[in-house]
Amino acid sequence: MKNQLLIILIIFSFSTTFSQTKRINGDTSYWVNANKTSERTLNLKNFETSADEFNFRVRYYGQVIEVTKDGCSVNAYLTNYIFHTKKANRDKTDTLFSKVTLSTEKAKNIYNLIINSGILKLPTDKEIKNWQHGADGVTYFIEYSDKENYSLKNYWTPSAQDSIPEALMVLNFIKKISDSLNLKEMYMAFENGLPKQGCYNSGGMVTTCYSSNTFEFGYSGATKMPYGFCTSYRASYIGKININSGAALQYNFDDNKFYHLNFLVSKWNILKIKSQFSDFIAYNYQNRRLNIDKTNNKFQNHQIEYGLNLKNNFSMRTGLDYLINNDEKPGFFLYGSKFFPKINTSVVLVSSVFSNRINYKAQILKLFNLNQNLATNRFALGLTYEDFMRYKDVYVNLQISL
Repeated sequence: MKNQLLIILIIFSFSTTFSQTKRINGDTSYWVNANKTSERTLNLKNFETSADEFNFRVRYYGQVIEVTKDGCSVNAYLTNYIFHTKKANRDKTDTLFSKVTLSTEKAKNIYNLIINSGILKLPTDKEIKNWQHGADGVTYFIEYSDKENYSLKNYWTPSAQDSIPEALMVLNFIKKISDSLNLKEMYMAFENGLPKQGCYNSGGMVTTCYSSNTFEFGYSGATKMPYGFCTSYRASYIGKININSGAALQYNFDDNKFYHLNFLVSKWNILKIKSQFSDFIAYNYQNRRLNIDKTNNKFQNHQIEYGLNLKNNFSMRTGLDYLINNDEKPGFFLYGSKFFPKINTSVVLVSSVFSNRINYKAQILKLFNLNQNLATNRFALGLTYEDFMRYKDVYVNLQISL
């Protein structure tokens, strides 16, 4: 029994050693080792150890086409991939990918295209006379193996090679594959299925970032109502659904059962304006129980607003303000804000105009940006003065962004 086990181990060791002794050709100085990381990440076949009679793979930004033949069986796969960070300037990057098995007919068509193109006989670009290299551009990687050989060749930006015949051959080969498999449409469908959050990059110089959904919470206090909290949530997308909406809540109170509740919901990009500005609508509800001249007063406000975000970080809005006290007072609402990016500070002026009364509020808000790798990368400190129906107070808000 021991002898049989020893023989099995020797055969297995010999087989493994044999499978890893293929002759390696092409650009082996750097790319072969770098390619192993990509193989593991994207769950691709290891061509150096594969016993198939034919393996071929072409890879460039965001896509991998793989063809395998063994005997009469031909298989082909398309892998779309992209690099993703959950927030801009974060170090941790994930690779998202989707692998599709192509039909037998498409697999045979791609196999015949490879065989008839002459691409397998083409040397790697650094062995081609007058082939130039640069920092930017697109690099095509082509791998091939049979039972005895493995090669990896790369071609930097064939479109920039001034009509070198070998470059034209690569471009023609890529175009035929792309047209045959509708690669652009396949990649667009892959991208459209991704969550619209964070930043995406396919390996080139272009990075696409979506406005991150933000959740904020913190302390809100006033000279007359020292206790309270504030919180808000803004989302451009939830998953794949574009909502462009937000909500905010602020609540202040004291020990004598006086309080101020402020609730706001908003939605932006209503009219889909194709310009340098955007529009938005909002509904703001306020409920107050205030001590004015030692008298218990209750107020409710219903405000409906429409506004525009204009150039130079300026925002304005107007609407109706419906005030309910002992009687009902209709009025109109005015709002203007200006953000100064050099000092990360916003100034806000708000006024409600009624027939016999003007209420107003002035606020200054300072943003502090922290290290992007922290759990919270920003907090805001706000100072507000308000005159509401002869009730005057100063508010302080401290909000942390997640």
